[in-house]
Amino acid sequence: MPRRLFAALLLVLLAGPLLPPVLTAVCQPDSIQAFAEWDRLASLLANTALLAVIAVAVAVPLGTVLAVAVARGPALPAGILRAVVVVGLAVPLPVTAVAWQAVLGGWLPGMALDPGAVAWRAWNTGLLPAGWVHGMAGVPWVAWVVGGVLGRTDQILEDDATLSGGWAAVLWRVVLPRAAVAALVGGGWVAVQTATEIPVTDSMMTRTFAEEVYTQLVIDQSRVGAAVAVTLPVWLAGAVFAAMLVKRGRVSADVHAARPLVGWGWAVAGGLVAVLFAGVPLAALVGKASAGGLFANLSNAVQANWRVILPSVLWAVVAGVATAWLARRACWHAARRRWFGGLLLGLCVLLFLAPGPVVGFGMLKVIGGLVEVERWAIGGWGLAFPPVRSALYDQPSPLPVLWAAVVRLFPVACAVLWPAVRAIPVEMTEAAAVDGVSEWRWVVAPLTRKAFAAAAVGVTALSLGEVSAAKLVYPAGYKSFILELFQQMHYGAEVTVAALAVVQVAITSAVMLAGMWLAGNEKPPGSVTPPAAGRAERC
Repeated sequence: MPRRLFAALLLVLLAGPLLPPVLTAVCQPDSIQAFAEWDRLASLLANTALLAVIAVAVAVPLGTVLAVAVARGPALPAGILRAVVVVGLAVPLPVTAVAWQAVLGGWLPGMALDPGAVAWRAWNTGLLPAGWVHGMAGVPWVAWVVGGVLGRTDQILEDDATLSGGWAAVLWRVVLPRAAVAALVGGGWVAVQTATEIPVTDSMMTRTFAEEVYTQLVIDQSRVGAAVAVTLPVWLAGAVFAAMLVKRGRVSADVHAARPLVGWGWAVAGGLVAVLFAGVPLAALVGKASAGGLFANLSNAVQANWRVILPSVLWAVVAGVATAWLARRACWHAARRRWFGGLLLGLCVLLFLAPGPVVGFGMLKVIGGLVEVERWAIGGWGLAFPPVRSALYDQPSPLPVLWAAVVRLFPVACAVLWPAVRAIPVEMTEAAAVDGVSEWRWVVAPLTRKAFAAAAVGVTALSLGEVSAAKLVYPAGYKSFILELFQQMHYGAEVTVAALAVVQVAITSAVMLAGMWLAGNEKPPGSVTPPAAGRAERC
């Protein structure tokens, strides 16, 4: 596909849902008046900021300790902890919320109140528990980002530090300074996730900007424009700031695999972190699901929902492969043309920072416009099932949910694939051009195969838990397993919800562990392995 045509496809498919919210916020008469409600806006801003601060304060130190154990610790515990981190990346926020509600509402003294009100207990609501849940959900993301940096090292610098002060000098002069910079990036990632998602804040009754948009869509759609308008300044300011940071950043050309540095003490500390963010909530879920028999409850959950589970997994795989394909093509074009690189950077930053409900609202507007265009174009044909309307609006079609997953997770796929595309040696692309063979077929596709598999599997697992945007666009009659779980969270059936959450964790774990095996992920998440020189013969 020609480069300019592909750029147009990306803009229509991915940036299209971002335009209607902006136009609605600008054009609705009451949008400007929303800024006069200073008390409400100050409360929303304070809640959003404090929620992000709490989540970052929890996730960054714990995730950094875990990352050091994974990237520079002994091989055996590092491999186990790496698997825990990879699985933790894809555990959906609704599952994390249910698990920690079970912990906060059932394990801590004085919290076992009404057994039929899992989502609405006093200790399970509010800013502090919501920030804690987001922080726990962010620990594997910080570990992934920091571990990706620590997994690559300047060996000469480490050797000099070893000669001057031993392993302690390497740790304090080389490893931890690199970890500090990566931790800032990981903290920013967690802050954005916290500010743009709604599953935790919705169940814990915490009002944020993203929650405000979702609430107005559900209660009073006439005020959606005002709700979106008050989120735009924060969203756009964050996008500009993030773009400046990324543009000024440099990707290190040093891709040497780091050697083990720290001992079993760090491995034990990393194991304790893994127990805290993964073991404790999982044990609480299993404990809740065990009331009346764990196997019986899980069997009932699977039997009652297998017709929903199988299509959900199938369409998640489609979303993963489609997103990874788009991302690999986009990264390849971005590496070859500066203007395409700027376009991709801006698109990824805007998509990553856009609140989920804002994306969902934009998709609703785009789908409504497409349906109207189709009605105008074929209104006289008398079709019982117009194709666009049936596929995107009034039939139980998975396409809107699939589209939402692609839009929201495209930046994640680019983050995985971009280092692999950049690591392709220039001489190999030049050799392909000289020999007159397809650069894409003989160079790009083979040398990014593992990264493509990792991106596809990662997006597949993450799309299994996408709620914030998908909840607003799924057609009547369509059922998704994570949406069923999200709805059950509000009904208070503790055993049923816990059993569904355990099933979701099992599915996610199977997908991510299978992805690790397929991708041959023998290095810390985020690290890049140089392409084998022998593959140049294929050119």
